Parts: sequence; C-alpha cells; structure tokens
Amino acid sequence: MWPTIIVGVIAIFAIGIGLFLRVLIKNRWLKQYGTRIIATVTDSVFAMGLGQSKMIVAEWTDPRTDTTYQFRGLVPSPVRVKLGESVDVLINPDNPKRYTITSVASINWKTR
Repeated sequence: MWPTIIVGVIAIFAIGIGLFLRVLIKNRWLKQYGTRIIATVTDSVFAMGLGQSKMIVAEWTDPRTDTTYQFRGLVPSPVRVKLGESVDVLINPDNPKRYTITSVASINWKTR
C-alpha cells in the first residue's frame, strides 16, 4: 500500500513540475519573440477554488483579419479591475491563441 501511495505522490509532483516548466518556457518565448498588444477588460469573475484570485477576461480585435480574440488571466482578488480598462498582452503573432497577460493598469506595485 505505501509504495503505491509514494509512487502516486511522486507522479503528481512530477506532473506539477512539468506544467510549471511549460508555463515558464512559453512565457520566455513570448517575451523574446511575442508581439505586445493592448486588450480591453470585458469581464472580471471570482475564480472558485483558486484561493485569493479572480479571473479577468479581455478582448482584442486583430486589425488585419478583423478577428476578435479573448484572453483570460488571474489577478489577486484585492486588485480592482474595471471593465473597459486596458491590459498588456504578449501574443504569438502567428497564433494569437498563445498568449500571456503581462500587466493590468490598475495594479500598482504596493498591491502586488
């Protein structure tokens, strides 16, 4: 019984590390090769089960293709994000569905 539990814990730990590394690699690539755009916040919802975070949803329309993209990201719940506010997003220019939200205008350094 104990070996099975130990193997399960190690597997969960390895999966967590793998997911964390994947996010780091994606963000590094986007910082080097991504294109910065400014999206507009369209929604802000409390993220159930994610501790003290809330989910923001922002939209941007690509002027070349007239396609609208939605971006989602977590911000600390004490941060007040207003609808219509701007957020910086780094996107992969070849695939805007690969992105990371880099800043929210209302977040100042004291609340981070």
